[in-house]
Amino acid sequence: MRARAFAALIGFALALVPSPGRADDAPEPAPAPREFTLDVSSPATAIDRRPPPGLPPPRAKTVELLPPTKPVGDKPEKEENELAGAPIIGGNTDIGFQVGVAATYTRVSPRYVPYRWKMDGLFSASIKDGPRGLEAAQQSHDLRVDVPRAVWGKVRVMPAVFFERTVNAGYFGVGNDTRALKMPDGTYGSRYQYIHQEIRARVNLRSPIKGPHSVMYGITLRNVNPSTYAGSKLDLDARRLTEDGKPYIRGVETLNHAMVAGGWVYDTRDNEITPKRGFFTETALRLGGATPTRAGVYYGAANVVLRRYVPLGGEWVFAMRGLVDAMFGQPAFYDLSQGGPFIPMDMPGGPQGVRGVPNGRYQGLVKVVANAELRVTHLRFRLFGDDFRVGNVAFVDTGRVFSRYGPDPRDGKGLGLKYGVGGGFFVVWGTAAVFRVEFAYSPDATSVNPNFPLGIYAADGQMF
Repeated sequence: MRARAFAALIGFALALVPSPGRADDAPEPAPAPREFTLDVSSPATAIDRRPPPGLPPPRAKTVELLPPTKPVGDKPEKEENELAGAPIIGGNTDIGFQVGVAATYTRVSPRYVPYRWKMDGLFSASIKDGPRGLEAAQQSHDLRVDVPRAVWGKVRVMPAVFFERTVNAGYFGVGNDTRALKMPDGTYGSRYQYIHQEIRARVNLRSPIKGPHSVMYGITLRNVNPSTYAGSKLDLDARRLTEDGKPYIRGVETLNHAMVAGGWVYDTRDNEITPKRGFFTETALRLGGATPTRAGVYYGAANVVLRRYVPLGGEWVFAMRGLVDAMFGQPAFYDLSQGGPFIPMDMPGGPQGVRGVPNGRYQGLVKVVANAELRVTHLRFRLFGDDFRVGNVAFVDTGRVFSRYGPDPRDGKGLGLKYGVGGGFFVVWGTAAVFRVEFAYSPDATSVNPNFPLGIYAADGQMF
């Protein structure tokens, strides 16, 4: 059964691999959609077919995305600084109602596309009612810098710093068959929660090789300070030992991590913000360790991401993604539900993996995720001098974890695929910013919200 689980997901991923000479690799002419422009900043209403401005609005969520490496709009007419800011109202069923503020400071220039440099800042917090009453479930703050043509135009430099504190981070145990057991009062209380606090600094660099090929590499430093709730699943597992006398899990203490990563990127997408055709492939390796060394935390991982975008005619697009993250060594427990060499992603559960499955619901050395989306843009308008596009998305996500490389009773029997299905809408603001709201059903959502098995996610950018 384990082999069939891999085969089912790898078979999906193979459909994403580009084949030489495929007809859909070449651009196809598509009828230009009719664009009706309503400019309320002007006393007159007129048809305006000008391309949208190049300056995007600020980011609206802590989910980090790779910055664009191709033109996303027309070049500005002159070099100048642009400052934009907006309040944040969003969140999801994992963190609750999120409020905050985001700002973007960009140096635009006709000689540098998409920009000369950009700084993004975010300050946000969320509120959620839980077993301890109404509380600040998450605090998330960050500052990101992007210089596309540093070092005489040969290297893209992307430094950033992050702070995050979550008081209801999920931990249900290791394995693909972990169970969520209710307390005598019918609730879960804090049984499957812990406090996660992390400070992270990283520098990613990307160097073009030739055509759609490039190499990406980076270094990340982290200080992680988790805390357990008395009697919680994490509190109990932290005291367990394996049959050979080793800790059952690692990382339930303050650790300082250092990690290096490097990989190859192949990118033929026609647009990085809202692609309609092309491929994106990323293959990378990361190695890391933590101090104090007595914790015995050292690890590595191989990561493969395959994406494919297929135009279906007009404004319809079919998008697919396959992802495998395979760790080895002795990682900290919180890294068993994350993946990604350059930008960490919660998986398999959460808004970046299988939507509807709560963050931290399943943990293991190997994470496998597959996603399929049907996207359509059906409304375009101009408001207050900015261009907007509105569309809808329907999706199916699936995935699972493997506790280790070999049979393990913690993974259960059968395919063991977890799934989420749903839909939502997205708004494209200008040419470089996307805001989306999605609703996902999954049977696993009952482990967080027993009476409401639905995940609600508000984030910026398309999921992939």
